[in-house]
Amino acid sequence: MVGYSGSFTMNWFPLKGSVSNFSLSVMLLGGILLSDFSNAKSLRVTQNANGPTGLVMMPTARMFDEGEWSIQFSGDHPYTRYVVTAQPLPWLQALFKYTDIATKPYGPASFSGSQTYKDKSTDIKVRLVKETYFLPEVSLGINDIGGTGLFSGEYLTASKQIKNMDFTLGMGWGYLGKREHLKNPFTYLSSFFDSRASLTGNAGNLTKFKPFSGKGVSLFGGAEYHFDSLPLVAKVEYDANNYRNEPAGGDLKQDIPINFDVVYSPSKHVDLHAGVVRGNTLMLGLSLRTNLTSKGPEKYFDPKPVEVNDSTVYKSTRDWKDVANEISLSSGYAVESIEKGDGSVIVSGQPKAFQDSAMGIGRVARVLVNQEELEDVNSIVVSDTAFGQEVVAVKLDKATFEKAANLEIDQSEILEKTEFLPGSEKQNSDSVKSMLFDSKQHRFNYQILPFFAASYGGPDSFVLYQLGLSLDTNYFLNKNRWASGSVQLGLADNYNLYKVDGYSKLPPVRTYIKDYLKTSKLRIQNLQFNDFEKLGDNWFAIGYAGYLESMYAGVGAEVMYRPLGNWAVGLDLNHVKQRDFDQRFGLRDYSVTTGHLTGYYENKDDILFKVSAGRYLAKDVGVTIDFSRKFRSGARLGFWATKTNVSAEDFGEGSFDKGFYMTFPMNLFTFKSTRDTANFRWQFLTRDGGQKLVKKYELYDMTDTRSLKFMKNSFDHVLR
Repeated sequence: MVGYSGSFTMNWFPLKGSVSNFSLSVMLLGGILLSDFSNAKSLRVTQNANGPTGLVMMPTARMFDEGEWSIQFSGDHPYTRYVVTAQPLPWLQALFKYTDIATKPYGPASFSGSQTYKDKSTDIKVRLVKETYFLPEVSLGINDIGGTGLFSGEYLTASKQIKNMDFTLGMGWGYLGKREHLKNPFTYLSSFFDSRASLTGNAGNLTKFKPFSGKGVSLFGGAEYHFDSLPLVAKVEYDANNYRNEPAGGDLKQDIPINFDVVYSPSKHVDLHAGVVRGNTLMLGLSLRTNLTSKGPEKYFDPKPVEVNDSTVYKSTRDWKDVANEISLSSGYAVESIEKGDGSVIVSGQPKAFQDSAMGIGRVARVLVNQEELEDVNSIVVSDTAFGQEVVAVKLDKATFEKAANLEIDQSEILEKTEFLPGSEKQNSDSVKSMLFDSKQHRFNYQILPFFAASYGGPDSFVLYQLGLSLDTNYFLNKNRWASGSVQLGLADNYNLYKVDGYSKLPPVRTYIKDYLKTSKLRIQNLQFNDFEKLGDNWFAIGYAGYLESMYAGVGAEVMYRPLGNWAVGLDLNHVKQRDFDQRFGLRDYSVTTGHLTGYYENKDDILFKVSAGRYLAKDVGVTIDFSRKFRSGARLGFWATKTNVSAEDFGEGSFDKGFYMTFPMNLFTFKSTRDTANFRWQFLTRDGGQKLVKKYELYDMTDTRSLKFMKNSFDHVLR
């Protein structure tokens, strides 16, 4: 858990380099202006050695396709980089990077051994102008936000495609502006931009951050050629960096300011890089890519949808337990009940298989329209539930669905005649005539799964990990009251290398992490009782008590108002006590009352904004801002930051709490549909300020199907 630590008239600015320094850039610009701007096919976008989409070392204005996600490894001595890059929006690219500096020790040999220094940084790039027939694509980038500043820099870059060529011209500040060809144009506006601030000892402190500052700026440029007959890209660039006063220590020898790279892509998921930088150093790289908008591999093991018979075909009467089983097998719904009212049939259950909700709903309807006993039914209601409580009900017109399934009308008419109700259809509909099926409560369930936990970038070891087994159990008193628990057994780890002690000026609410990880291999991760209630059409509540997470035990509750749509408001309140380091049943002396008022809003671009205000575990008060992008596949990319009334000095390294998280649907990797996910949370640094209780159940997640946009968008798959 250790982390880190407009246009300008060019001839107004005095030149600081020789004319030859600009020769490549001028030729590139001339080529762009004089060439034939004919329509060309889209070219594959690849990364540079530093992680963002780019040339060799320099960035371009290009963006990945929306939803692209990659892991990259690259090296050119003395630097080795490990990069995660994501494209959550068409115009926004973000990456998190570790840079290993081979010539710089991490710390004293007695503490870090032979480990070399690992710098951590976050970079973003924003597209300002999208490429048109005449205009280039233009992007603005900022490197090393909230980091140590060793590689901090900013850039403005433009790229233009001409047939199989892609040309780039840009201007860089900071690490990308070392050649200082021109005077920094922003210095004409304010003396604030005259010098760059040192972030040494102020890592993560944005009050010390001065983007686009410094005496001079550098120009850079380059081109890449995409071969028609081979999955190959050749790149050449003029480097804006002179490699003097490098983070590696002193100067790095640069024979020529021209870099070369060749990228070979054996598949759409793999890029192999080989090049020469600084005229004397080999550069190698590997990029592994996927797109989070993808549905993953073909679902060969999914059942085929049930055929809908013509209305003149006899529909046999069957045992309703068999009907429920057929619904479950075909749709993936865990059916809880099937009820018949005056003119409607209501199926209640939890969706377990398809990410596209309407696909499961359509398969439920396919089975029901084939039942003779439902000939007099006009509507089919599918009620999504969570722990026995209705979340949302989808009411289909039976005749419309049957006609669309038999290709008599367009399937778009299904959505036009579908109603979305707040999950209380049973109460608001005609009185229920008969209970056709009611499932027996499965009181006890369990699963044993492997787990892997790791932290990266610490001074004692780059990777600290543990492998083990987790026993997860649930015991239900009824459908909405249950006990849940998780016991972990560590089987292999290297926690013996964990030496960092979490000194803090605040109550040590999280910095005892070393003690929690090292004290016991067998530990109770979670053991709690839960009561989930629906208080009205749009009101939900949950209460819980027990060992709530690995470090805290206590009691708490959450209440939420969430109407059908794109917003919600929730309030949680908890009183907890710190657990013993062995994570068994003992408690320590420290206790705190913590809670937050949280607002949720999801915009038209599927970005969820969460703002929480309240009291944190260290008894500090403040605000957490969280924004994330959800893709139709179910994947989510998000970032959070918390600022409380704790000063940057008292908080310690990092200045405030921040991090990012990713949710990957297993659907991206499996041959059978599933709603299971894998969650990754990356905290830049574990400190004590701005820390929330980690709750097992969140009402917003439990009522996820109330976000109707995703459900309505999935209706193009309602007949699949």
